[in-house]
Amino acid sequence: MNDVPDVKAAAPLAARALQQWYGADGYARRTGLYSYEDPKLAVHWANVSQFGRNLLNSALMLSGQRDRMQDLSRWWTSANAITALVGYMAVTGDRSYLAPVVANTFDRAPGTRRPVLAQRMSPSWPFFRFSRGAYQGFINAFYDDEGWWALAWLDAYDLTGEEKYLAAAKDIFLDMAAGWDDYWGGGIYWGKHDGRPDTAGASAVPRGWAVGYKNAIANELFIAVAAGLGLRYRDRGPAGPGQPDYLDWARRGWAWFSSARPAGVAMINEAGLVNDSPNQHGVNDNTQSVWSYNQGVILSGLRELTELTGDQAYLGWAEKIADAFIKNPWRPRAAAGGQAHPSESGVIDGILHEHNDCGPGGCAPPRPPGVDTVMFKGIFVRHLARLQAKTGKPAYQQFITANARSALAHMNEQHLFGANWAAPADATDFVRQTAGLDLINAALRVTES
Repeated sequence: MNDVPDVKAAAPLAARALQQWYGADGYARRTGLYSYEDPKLAVHWANVSQFGRNLLNSALMLSGQRDRMQDLSRWWTSANAITALVGYMAVTGDRSYLAPVVANTFDRAPGTRRPVLAQRMSPSWPFFRFSRGAYQGFINAFYDDEGWWALAWLDAYDLTGEEKYLAAAKDIFLDMAAGWDDYWGGGIYWGKHDGRPDTAGASAVPRGWAVGYKNAIANELFIAVAAGLGLRYRDRGPAGPGQPDYLDWARRGWAWFSSARPAGVAMINEAGLVNDSPNQHGVNDNTQSVWSYNQGVILSGLRELTELTGDQAYLGWAEKIADAFIKNPWRPRAAAGGQAHPSESGVIDGILHEHNDCGPGGCAPPRPPGVDTVMFKGIFVRHLARLQAKTGKPAYQQFITANARSALAHMNEQHLFGANWAAPADATDFVRQTAGLDLINAALRVTES
């Protein structure tokens, strides 16, 4: 560890390395998104067991749809990449990416084709001719995707003061609020079916799910966006016509999230950790996985609720979740006494790991983790650093800086990070790099504070 690069010196190099994927194919250039080459869409004719997939992937490539499918499926991850880049500019003072990236994405990304679908998505959906129109602005078929964009534009507003970013976050929130109903006592759904909240579990549900689905991350984002808008609009006087009561929405969201049936789903378990969702009866029975990002986003929602209300109980809940998670041992799903227990992301030797980037024998799984989950740890430390700025808690600073030193020690010569912050890069892409940049930003933030 003696030759670990300095965090401040590494920050611009890591940010620049991230940008090799910005607009890296024709579709991404037109839409201001980050490009991702999905291994699942590769063609390997030598693998005869993959014959059907090879045919489909070849058709996607020949039709020119592969880039479109890969990049469009990275809609929410591009939002987080923008957020990490804005975070980098906020902590370093470097503004070189404002116009060519942040403003460019704001102008171009609404031009993506996000069709309103009435059936489950399949690998062949880009070939369909859609007659139901498309979503506009930064709206799409999943409320959590929308929430990531809202948080990105709130951060862009904080950095620039430009009203267009605040207005975009407000428009997104209004659509998210339309996903709230009394099913399971409240909360918003994960996604939509035929342009409306998927109340029947027709398409926007996990595999094997047969009823309406409301999960942790969509509702954490709803709380965080509501509280964030409330804080930024607080000093602007009484709400005008059509202006939602953001504080009321944030309070309602948290009350539902933290309360037991019938008022809510008690998403926080007895260990102080957030499970990914309730079961199909709307009860958190502690069987759904514990992912790092579910422990992160809620921290900012609670921190901003504290700012809005002066009620320190919200901050107490944030600290309880953060304290529990940074001490939580990593463990895979296991059966004990015949009862299912969730896979849990957590800590190995002081370093944070997602539960699918490690295995029982160490941190070298037989296959790479899913592309979405490699971003989760970065989201957690992003929000933990913001909580540390509020609380000044040394344990949070120590945890973040230890992880940053480990990740920097394993960064490759191109200043790129892999999924595992305690091992050499397993692969490189903009999603892994975004998480790494989030970690560097967090380390700079807690060092400065």
